[in-house]
Amino acid sequence: MKQRGRKSRAALSIVGSRPRLVSSSLAPSSVNPPPPPEDLGELEQQIWRDIVADWRGPRLAYAVLADALKAHQCARKCSEVVAAEGMTVEGRDGQTKAHPLLAVERSAIASYQRQLKTLGIKF
Repeated sequence: MKQRGRKSRAALSIVGSRPRLVSSSLAPSSVNPPPPPEDLGELEQQIWRDIVADWRGPRLAYAVLADALKAHQCARKCSEVVAAEGMTVEGRDGQTKAHPLLAVERSAIASYQRQLKTLGIKF
């Protein structure tokens, strides 16, 4: 049965062992991890370096990590714009409404957290 509503901290924690590897292309990398992607911002590149210093995942997991950090970067940029422009904007009829980037930021944060959880990285 699927739980409805807010999940408890225990339900959100990752329980279990490492995922079973099904292909040699998924085998853990025995060499140094790849450098951070160049299209990431400096903060996200530092997060990459911090994560891979302690974590060795399958080679293909680094692509998921890169996507997670791109989502983090998107959320950070949205946050910066909202901080500069304010939490609300004026609608076409003069009403006050939430800044549209708040929804984008929320979605990007959720994507970042979900992808790290998928990799088994606790934050």
